[in-house]
Parts: sequence; structure tokens; C-alpha cells
Amino acid sequence: METELLAKHLGAKIHGIDLSKDLTATEFTDIYQAFLDHLVLVFPDQELDPEQLVNFSNRFGDLEPPHPIFPSHPEDPRISLILNDADHPPENDQWHTDVTWRQSPPLAGILHAKKLPPSGGDTMWCSMYAVYEALPESDKERFRLLNGVHTVATFADSDYQDVTATDLAKAIASNPPVHHPMISTHPETEKPILFVNEGFTTHIAELTEEDSSATLQRLWKLIDHPEFRVRVKWEFNTLVVWDNRCTQHFAMADYHPNSRRLHRISIKGDIPQSTMN
Repeated sequence: METELLAKHLGAKIHGIDLSKDLTATEFTDIYQAFLDHLVLVFPDQELDPEQLVNFSNRFGDLEPPHPIFPSHPEDPRISLILNDADHPPENDQWHTDVTWRQSPPLAGILHAKKLPPSGGDTMWCSMYAVYEALPESDKERFRLLNGVHTVATFADSDYQDVTATDLAKAIASNPPVHHPMISTHPETEKPILFVNEGFTTHIAELTEEDSSATLQRLWKLIDHPEFRVRVKWEFNTLVVWDNRCTQHFAMADYHPNSRRLHRISIKGDIPQSTMN
């Protein structure tokens, strides 16, 4: 296994390993350490059927249940389908951390590229370790006492995958808004993380609407700085694994009306913990 670094704060391309085969304990230990060190791992040219994709994903932990909004793969509902074409424009062109509208957001996300446009459709990830470190000390101290409110209801502002009002109502009823600490601690590295995202964080619980909006808008601008990110250009059968606890991602919407299909799996995680604990 060879590791090629892709950017300053995160991202590594992994060569010399076939994820369709049963990995030895040593091989997976090396992969998992690289996952903790580099946050986003890119595995080129991985020919995996749905069963093999699930088997590899299970090495990271138990799989999340089917996503309430995304369509599911017919062979296994825990594999979500990210499908975009002329009639279904891309909807993920916004910085977000997956499923923070649950009490226990995913530990990791996995995407496998199965159909790609002739050009475009890259995905960017940013390190929320690095964003935290860039905050003024006054913000670090203040945010430790505050909580972001996260909700699945933000899907109401999109037209994603022909989601119906009934589907959305069920998702909202099953997933009421949750509070997560603005500054969380990674459970394995113990590093602090800025844990709010434009996709699902609607406001800061302890602040006035005006102060909350101004604070979040300032953070969205900081998160969008290029120095915190890595950009991945998809190729057929590229597989990417990322640490959902300390990253955000942004899918470029520059390929419409061409088609793009990715298979997605999420790994169950834990309740984010405040640095105050």
C-alpha cells in the first residue's frame, strides 16, 4: 500500500490495494490509520459489486439505515444512490457534513463512482480541524459554550430526487431538530472541530436570530477558503472514504444536464461530544 498526499490539510490517494478482496487485519489497520491521519482517502480503480462494497464498508463499523430522502440500491437499501441527470439537477453544491440532523451523525461516508459526466462533477472536502485552528481565540472560547441546531427540514428547500412532501414530512417527523456542540472533540484523535455546516445547521440555540445569522454567515465564508480543502476528480470506479466527524464536502454542480451516479454508504457514529465534557 502506497500513500500519495493530495493537499496540505487532508486527502491521500491510496495505491496498491484491491478492496474487492478480503483485507487482512494488518491491511485494514494501515487503511484506518491513514483514514485518521488524512481524513479523505481516494482509492482509484476499485471494481466492487454491491456485496463487496458493503463488506468493505462494514470494516469501519455498522452501516447506517437507509437514508430517508435518497433512493436506495435495489440489492441493498443501505446503499444510497446519488443520481443526477437532465431531469434531476445536482443538489449537493453546498458545504455540508452528512446527516448531522441525527443525534449520532455518521462516523464515515463512502462513495463509489459508477457513472460520470464527460467533464466536471468533482467533489471537494475541507478539514474542520484546520478551520477550527484558524478561528480567533475569542471565537474558540465563545463557541465552546454554544450549540448549533441541525435539521433534516432543510431538504424542503431543494428538489432532490423527486422527494415528495409526504417523504419529507415523514423524515422530519422521525428526525426532530437536534442540538450539537459548536466545538466538538474527535473521539479518537481528541482534536477539536468546528461542528456546524451550512447544509443542515439553521441557527445557534443560545443566540438571538440576528447574532446567530451573522455568526454563521461569517463561518460559512471561513469554511469556503481554498487552503482548507482538497478537490477530488472522479474517475470510473474511484472509491472515496472520508471521516464525517471532522470534514465537510461540496459536490460541484458543473455538469448538468449530463448524468452522474454514485453509490453511497454511511457508517454509524456516536453523539458529538463538547470539548467542555
